[in-house]
Amino acid sequence: MDRKDLIRLYLEAETTSEQERELYASFVSSPPRDDEEMAVFQILQAVMPVTIHELPEAEDEFDRIVKRSRTRSYRTWCFAFAGVAAAVAAVIILTRKPAVPETPATTPEEYAVLIQQLNFISNFNPAEADSFEFKPVGDGFVMTAHFPDGQTASFIVTPLDGGKSFNLVSLND
Repeated sequence: MDRKDLIRLYLEAETTSEQERELYASFVSSPPRDDEEMAVFQILQAVMPVTIHELPEAEDEFDRIVKRSRTRSYRTWCFAFAGVAAAVAAVIILTRKPAVPETPATTPEEYAVLIQQLNFISNFNPAEADSFEFKPVGDGFVMTAHFPDGQTASFIVTPLDGGKSFNLVSLND
């Protein structure tokens, strides 16, 4: 097929890739004769893939790009390693168990109040109470004892061991 037929097929978008390469090779072997052929040749140059034999400096350019990316890769690995090391250090520091707090010193006044409460509980005699109130709370109940002198004593009573024993917590000051 001659060049004019190939140009007509190319402009009508009916050429195969083999025919486009043939048309391009004809322009390389003999330059375009007029403006129409020059326009088609420029279009072909714009869309034809560039081959390595047309760029003798391509090998040097490839080496320059690859060497730079290898340097960047080394830096990237260094920064990544430093980031991982910082993350591990942060996890170790932030997950460390806190120091056990010291038991605050108890003043003599607090000991006196505690002894009075223990004395009241140890001297508590349910038989001396005028009346009792029981209010269910959770799996136990709140027991309030009313005494003849107007005092009251409240306790949280929770069963243990299926009702064989009870846990008694005083709600009094």
